[in-house]
Amino acid sequence: MRGFIITGTSSGIGHELCKLLLENPYNKIIGIGRTQNIKHENYHHFVLDLNNVSEIESINFPSWSDAEQISLIHNAGWIGPIQKIGNQELSAIASAYIINLVAPAVLSSQFISMYKSSQAQKVILSISSGAAHTAIGGWSTYCSSKAGLDMLSKCIDEEYQDIINLSIAPGKVDTPMQNDIRFADEKAFPRLKEFQKYYKDGELTDAKEVAAKYKEILQNPKNFLQLNRVSDI
Repeated sequence: MRGFIITGTSSGIGHELCKLLLENPYNKIIGIGRTQNIKHENYHHFVLDLNNVSEIESINFPSWSDAEQISLIHNAGWIGPIQKIGNQELSAIASAYIINLVAPAVLSSQFISMYKSSQAQKVILSISSGAAHTAIGGWSTYCSSKAGLDMLSKCIDEEYQDIINLSIAPGKVDTPMQNDIRFADEKAFPRLKEFQKYYKDGELTDAKEVAAKYKEILQNPKNFLQLNRVSDI
């Protein structure tokens, strides 16, 4: 069997990826997030808030001793306060970093500790963002936390040669996060009209289509070690 631990399965890419993986009865999935809306005999959900580190620490991963592959997918993310730094609520800044960077770091640590002796192929896939490499006004917390996630992946790759680490951006995808972006304050987010135009012109990719590409990556992760964007598949 293959085991997958996926954060943010209630909507968007994470939700669609779960559904695609569950088409194979050989796969077992652990979902992590505040909302459970997938019901399947091979799916188990931990209802918790990724903004709460103590809740994350309470997770007990299954042993999956018979697995040939065990994967951790950092999918959950939050755009955070779309506002210039200096005008953001301090609690919102902290939450963005916890959800986008601290939670993945804690989960990665737990994952490695749990499965370091497993003979299964181990994979950590981070859903990155183009914002990790481009400074965008109004997105300071999102850009910097996603950049941190990319570096976390590189550091784990340096420390553990027996774990496949991938950090791959999905591109512009039609998800609830994009909806939040389109209704931001233009004074705080100068590129607002550009992102509204992406939606109006049909330039957003369907989440299921992107999830299908991530599924392909997870099926043969060694083939995608140099991949940075799913659009390059």
